[in-house]
Amino acid sequence: MLRLTQDRVPLPRLTRAVLRAAAWGGGVSMLRLWQASEPLLMRMWRVRTVRDGSILQYGISPFRGQSTVLADGTQVPHGARILHLHLDNRRVALALKDSHGNVWALGPRLDADLDHLAIDVCSGRVGSVAAVRGVTVLASMAPRFGFEVRPLPRNLRWRLIQSLAGLVIASYHAAGRAEIKRGVAWPGEIWMSARALRERVQGEP
Repeated sequence: MLRLTQDRVPLPRLTRAVLRAAAWGGGVSMLRLWQASEPLLMRMWRVRTVRDGSILQYGISPFRGQSTVLADGTQVPHGARILHLHLDNRRVALALKDSHGNVWALGPRLDADLDHLAIDVCSGRVGSVAAVRGVTVLASMAPRFGFEVRPLPRNLRWRLIQSLAGLVIASYHAAGRAEIKRGVAWPGEIWMSARALRERVQGEP
């Protein structure tokens, strides 16, 4: 049985070696190049900000996974149009620096971003969507914001996502390269139905 855990899981030895090598070169290191290229990649993938200055970003695309049913009964069939959530890593890093690393200090901004996204869903600005989905190593925080959290299997696919999270941490956070030596939490899948998202601003149905 899969279990969500936020225990730090060591990164593969090869990943740690790649991250150490990526830091070489100072201002022209691979980590710096990653920071410079990430906004371009987000535009290529049609990821947009929820609002000006938001921490949350999202893309819209068909759901590629197996059909699923969320906790509130919402059915999300394969191919359903959903919102895929992302974090703006640069803004997260700045916010964490201002809060001396207190990740819970992101809470008010994330709540405001989700409320703004809920308004866009209610208004039809983003079109008809079935649900909101994300994959994150911060999954243990997600229930605080109304998300359903699902653990992910420990296979190569999600190991690569964990390694990518290690790259992000090493790239953006002041103590990132020291932190990843302690490992990175295994990613979890977070879901919220469009109905639950709308209820953030509409109140109880």
